[in-house]
Amino acid sequence: MACRTGCKTKDHASWAECARAANPTIAATANSAKRDNYDLTRKELKSYKDARSAGIQPEGTTMDKINEAKAATKALGRPYNADSDPPARFIATKKAAQYVNRIGDSA
Repeated sequence: MACRTGCKTKDHASWAECARAANPTIAATANSAKRDNYDLTRKELKSYKDARSAGIQPEGTTMDKINEAKAATKALGRPYNADSDPPARFIATKKAAQYVNRIGDSA
């Protein structure tokens, strides 16, 4: 008997036959994870493109950075620009946004 350790029937002629009968699905799981990652990346890049179309320049292409830039845009009352404005996570309140706008106007 040449079956695998985890074989339930223990009646296969060879280890290979036993392995084929087990029907392993490792590749399907790996492909599924890759597909999920691919779909997430496509969603993030679409959100980034939409933000850029609205004049917003996020600090990065992740959903966290895009959402921070959108929140900063709402607080500032103008499109957020990561190249010239402080990090979006610091522009969380109207008071902080007023300060950033005042600094930008005087520069």
